[in-house]
Amino acid sequence: MADVGLNQNVTIGGRQFHIQTATHVEEGIVRSEVFEKGRLLFVEAYPYERRDYKQERGAEFRLRKLVDQYHQSIIEEIDAIFEVSQALEEEDNVIAHEKMGLVFMYMYLFDRAKKHFRRAIGLDPNRYSSVLYLAKTYFMEKRYAQAEDVVARLLARKVRYPDLLNLAGMLALETGEIKKSLSYFKQAIAGNPSYVEAYLNLALALLRRIVQLRAGASEAELHKHFKFLLVLLRKIESIGRVRERRLAGKLIQLVGKGNIKQAAGLLNEYRDKVYLRRVPPEIEGHKFYLRLRYSGHEMSPGTLANYEQSIRQAINENPSYPDLWNYLALVHLMQSRLFFLTGLDDFREATRINPAFEKAKKNLRLVENDGREFLSLIKTVL
Repeated sequence: MADVGLNQNVTIGGRQFHIQTATHVEEGIVRSEVFEKGRLLFVEAYPYERRDYKQERGAEFRLRKLVDQYHQSIIEEIDAIFEVSQALEEEDNVIAHEKMGLVFMYMYLFDRAKKHFRRAIGLDPNRYSSVLYLAKTYFMEKRYAQAEDVVARLLARKVRYPDLLNLAGMLALETGEIKKSLSYFKQAIAGNPSYVEAYLNLALALLRRIVQLRAGASEAELHKHFKFLLVLLRKIESIGRVRERRLAGKLIQLVGKGNIKQAAGLLNEYRDKVYLRRVPPEIEGHKFYLRLRYSGHEMSPGTLANYEQSIRQAINENPSYPDLWNYLALVHLMQSRLFFLTGLDDFREATRINPAFEKAKKNLRLVENDGREFLSLIKTVL
């Protein structure tokens, strides 16, 4: 069966977005791409249960309905995020502004991200994480001079977070200061010996350094760099995930054959895809939490189900993230509240249809009387 899709221009928060949503039947996903002024901002994908759509009657109608629902959910979420952003203008909650900045950063709406990070920093100048995120936003924009200025301010304050040192190394690498990048990556690893991304960055910097040195360096100096590189790649093989271990194995083979530029290209492509463009798993939880706290509209059962699925998927990939489990618990509490209120309405409807239905009347009284504590408890937690 052929894929089905939708295209739509929408105006949200004074900005125009173009949203394309389509099925990928062979992969069993619905995929939405969000553009602004021709620039791809972000992509969302939703897996669905694949059936034999070639055989089933009404399959195209079901797929079109699925695409339309997911397409509308993307529009609804973007609209809600801008609504929350506006609501936060009246709030002095540092953590909320930082979370909002992160959501916008990974939507590639950098101007909005910087606005919230600056607000968080204005509220708490010692909120170094917000300063770091501001620097990362500049880095993602490829505004390296501004990113370097922000990083330099943190380094001058003796801040030595491994993430900061890794970012400083990436900036140095992008601006051609390879020797400086090597130093920063080594410091990041010293602060966190399990920091796989920093190991990969250090390996990439070494590969680029070897390409530089090949023109005129001595055999002894080149040998020293090759030896260190192989030690580094074997370290990645031992501490990385399965795909990083495979990557390290391929790189060792390429380096052994002298294919340094090919190895650097392969590693750079992997780093870009898996780390630089990767959306951290907690971002979906941030979206839910901010909508829960600051949106003026209650989330529908469908919206809650979407958040439940996306957060569960993040937990499957990152089971040791306590924040994700906390967000999932909040989703379940909101679902419990909705089911409770729906059940209350159902008892009322039963008694309206048959006022003599004693069992339903008794259940309604119990729920109305004892349910207040349940709703109060959920409100307190939320």
